Amino acid sequence: MNVLITPQHWGLGHITRSIPVIRYFVDRGDQVCLACSGAGIELLQKEFPQLKCYELIDYAVKYPSKNMVINMMFYLFNIHKAIIVEHFQIKKICKTKNIDLVISDARLGAFQSKIKSVIISHHLHFPIGVWLFEKVSAIWIDFFYKRFDELWIPDISSEQNLSGSLAHQYKWSKKHFIGAISRFNKLNLPTKYDIAVVLSGPEPQRSYLEEILLNQLNAFTDKRIIIVRGVSSPMTSPSKFETINLAGSEQLNTIISSSDLIICRSGYTSLLDLHKLHKKALLIPTPGQPEQIYLAEELMRKKLFYQVSQDNIQLSKDIPNALLYNAYPVSKEEISLEKILESRLIDLGFISAGRGDI
Repeated sequence: MNVLITPQHWGLGHITRSIPVIRYFVDRGDQVCLACSGAGIELLQKEFPQLKCYELIDYAVKYPSKNMVINMMFYLFNIHKAIIVEHFQIKKICKTKNIDLVISDARLGAFQSKIKSVIISHHLHFPIGVWLFEKVSAIWIDFFYKRFDELWIPDISSEQNLSGSLAHQYKWSKKHFIGAISRFNKLNLPTKYDIAVVLSGPEPQRSYLEEILLNQLNAFTDKRIIIVRGVSSPMTSPSKFETINLAGSEQLNTIISSSDLIICRSGYTSLLDLHKLHKKALLIPTPGQPEQIYLAEELMRKKLFYQVSQDNIQLSKDIPNALLYNAYPVSKEEISLEKILESRLIDLGFISAGRGDI
């Protein structure tokens, strides 16, 4: 098949969780091309230098306010403009490359009327706490998501899930759980770091958190600490800790696997990675992102991870508390991603069961 995979650049989480899906189609021998925007292109080219990566319009959403409604209203026009533009950009790529299947991770304009189109997402409910906004957002989600042929949710369907009501309360017969996918593999490595700080997400909140953590971590003189900043720009002030700007999958896999505790945002992709690697973490939701706040609070309620708001960080108390939590749900052995995606291709008509590719 000719497959186009196009993850959203809204932070790097959508790109990194798309990596195992990209690998699946590459390993199948399909002709794969990619499309993304911003720093996502750089990351994809680093992971898959052999694949063509087209540049798409960037949604360019920032979070200047701690109020999600204000943030989204401020950028609503730009978001819809980007959705329209990306739809026609992807349509042109599909025509040029004779694409058979489009797989989008949260790019709402990626659907194509005459080509099988799939969207990957877990964020199907906005837990804002304002009834009218939640109702309007539910209609908005339906309008875009149900233009795709299928919805793939990166989570498990059992009660021991990670996404909670964000994905599990959404009703659609073409919704399918594809497992808690992650680009990482569990490695049994000796401990090299006591704490690994993995920063990510939109500005300016990423920089605010970096400054807060650096100031408080200076008191931990007896700890081995590494900071993965998640940006290519240099630090404004020197750090006494080992510091990396951008880490590739293999490098970050090794860093997290050899660390006792991870300090990170409660972005969904980070949770998938922690689940796969069985790592304890201190979760700090991004202000203004109720999705992250909900996930952090829900997983703390389930006794899986400890969380603290950005305004209330006290690492001297938060780090010992985080080490007391279980870190990952105990669940039955999951079906491999390969088997799940094969079943999806059968239903989409690309594979005839027992007879190989059509």
